Amino acid sequence: MNILITGGTGLLGKRLVGQLLDLGWSPRLASRTADLNANVPQYEWNISENKIDQRALDEVDAIIHLAGANVAEGRWTKKRKDEILESRVNSTRILFEAVEKLEKKPRTLICASATGYYGLQELEHVSNEEEKAGSDFLAQVCQKWETEADRFETLGMRVVKVRTGVVFDQSGGALQKMVQPIRFFVGAALGSGKQNIPWIHWEDWCGAVIHLLQQNNLSGAFNLVAPQPVTNAELTRFIAKVMGRPLVLPNVPALALKILLGEMSSIVLQGHKVSSEKLIESGYKFKHESTLEAVSELLSQD
Repeated sequence: MNILITGGTGLLGKRLVGQLLDLGWSPRLASRTADLNANVPQYEWNISENKIDQRALDEVDAIIHLAGANVAEGRWTKKRKDEILESRVNSTRILFEAVEKLEKKPRTLICASATGYYGLQELEHVSNEEEKAGSDFLAQVCQKWETEADRFETLGMRVVKVRTGVVFDQSGGALQKMVQPIRFFVGAALGSGKQNIPWIHWEDWCGAVIHLLQQNNLSGAFNLVAPQPVTNAELTRFIAKVMGRPLVLPNVPALALKILLGEMSSIVLQGHKVSSEKLIESGYKFKHESTLEAVSELLSQD
């Protein structure tokens, strides 16, 4: 299977490329910057100039669209929020226009999204794929991103939208950001610590994407989160336990985080439960259901 991946030079993209190669498939990348370590074909695209190398789509069976500016990088100024939105919506639109020109179109589009789609909810609320989008900034970004992805259905393609939670990976991302202060004895839960973190191990994220790619009868939105929820305070304790570090500091006050991060503080201070039942019912079997097991396995490789 020939698969075009956008955003494939990021941490998750690299993980996915490795898994696809292990299956004997043929991934290729569309990227604004070349990855000199990539051992797959690479094609240039430039979102700001609204163009993509059309050769990237030659004989492609599926597209996995991951490209988008990092929401946890930099304060959410108006300029930054515009970049976050446009990097997702415009890139999807560029892909659509490129695919529209093809005589033979790919069968499938798998488009990234996020559990932020559901917006701010009560802590014990459980969100599933049937819910409407929330009204806050990240929710609206996800909704507009998914709306652009849905346009591919008009081209006769199967569209799958993966609403991803926090991906645990020992090589980077959110888990490593939590590990560092705990390693140096200054770790603490954030805010109330009661906010739920919808998480998934990177192996299960790749496994779920490949599962959805292979099952031609599946379409629509799927939550990519582990079945076992965890709160910020519980996760902090799990990491400290695995690392053999004490937690001696009180929780970091929510007010301090709001002052430090501004509107972006909602990423770490807000959270609720997200259901993975639809993915499980589709036939996917998780490798890592237990938070403690996943954290232990990942940090043993750190």
